[in-house]
Amino acid sequence: MNYVAHDCRNTRNGTCNNRWIDKDINHVTTKPPTWKYCKECCKKLGINFEKQKPSDYRTEEQNNRYEKFAKKGKQKHLI
Repeated sequence: MNYVAHDCRNTRNGTCNNRWIDKDINHVTTKPPTWKYCKECCKKLGINFEKQKPSDYRTEEQNNRYEKFAKKGKQKHLI
C-alpha cells in the first residue's frame, strides 16, 4: 500500500491548514491531493471521514474521464 500526504479540501478557500498521511487509494495525480476533508472539517460538515471518495468531489466530466482511464489500465493488466 502506498501512502500520500493529504491537504484538507478546505485549504482551497483558506479556512483549514490540516495535512495528514493517508492511504493512496486513487493513485494521486496532484501533489498533495486536496479532494478530501480532514477529520475536523468532516465533523463540522457532518461528513463521514472514512466514507469519502474522490468521485464525490469530481464533476461528471471528470468522473467519465477517470473511468475511461481506469478501464484502459485494467485492459492493459489483462493482456
